[in-house]
Amino acid sequence: MVISLLVLSFGNCFSQFGGENAYSVLTLQQSAKTRALGVDFISSFTDDISAVMTNPATLSPLNHKTFALTYTYLFSGINQAALAGGYSVKGIGTFALGFQYLNYGNFDMTEENGDVVGKFSAADYVITLSWGRMLDSNVYIGANLKPVFSKYESYSSSAIAIDLSVGFQSNDRTWSASLMARNMGAQIKKFANEDSSTPFDLEFAATKKLNHAPFILYLELNNLHRWDIREDDPLNPRDKTDLNGNVEKENRFSGFMDNLFRHVQIGTEFVPSKYFYLALGYSWKQNREMQVGDAFSLAGLSYGFGLNYRQFRLAYSRCEYHKYGSPNYVSLLIKL
Repeated sequence: MVISLLVLSFGNCFSQFGGENAYSVLTLQQSAKTRALGVDFISSFTDDISAVMTNPATLSPLNHKTFALTYTYLFSGINQAALAGGYSVKGIGTFALGFQYLNYGNFDMTEENGDVVGKFSAADYVITLSWGRMLDSNVYIGANLKPVFSKYESYSSSAIAIDLSVGFQSNDRTWSASLMARNMGAQIKKFANEDSSTPFDLEFAATKKLNHAPFILYLELNNLHRWDIREDDPLNPRDKTDLNGNVEKENRFSGFMDNLFRHVQIGTEFVPSKYFYLALGYSWKQNREMQVGDAFSLAGLSYGFGLNYRQFRLAYSRCEYHKYGSPNYVSLLIKL
């Protein structure tokens, strides 16, 4: 019984809408840079292979023979590691291969009466096959193929997901935009006879480099296919009831603005030199989902920095989730 409950719980861990999708490992960040910027993906070209894996359209010759390793300590013994490498073929495009591993740790295996009878582990694995290329000097396209495997004690499941993206950059290369259909797919093998779906999202991203200041601005709009993305939380209902049983309805304008801003993620990058950058990002959606009552919270805020020296890149970021714990991301990149 305990194991069955854990299987169902892990299948929905980190899900977007209160557990509607499994395989939510597909939504986790694999790049310290994008995590610091508070966005899921970026629309501009960069030599950071870990950052462009999420948006395959931005794969380019800049990623030729580049490799990245990202490690993330999430919460309470949950760890994530990701590897990525790129190779460019003239006239065909740039290819990349990635591997993502999410380890939930070790757990006690118990009987219904609570007796411990052993240990078991749980983990998710994702392989990413990517391709991207320029169609002309302004338009670029890309695709990801992502088999995902889950193993929780003796239970296992698998699925396949696809990302398709298209992008556009201005002639002066100061701004770019990209539209991506992310995690389209289907389940191949069920978990304990439970039907699950991949966490599909339709997203838009834009990047603007300022002409006369060392700043780059980032914008992402998520869940374009779905307007209402607010969760129903019985512990924090939208309508308030006083001790006399009188119900105070949520202000409709406030509710509209809350839902609107949950679709928006913003970030900025300060680049004073080619050797160093600072990044800052914010997600209102994450802030609301991690809010505890009316207490002040930094949830949704992310920040980090990057160091560049010759063929080496080091990036660090921290994302504020909750006052009791926030994940730290470290990416190491090497260009051969």
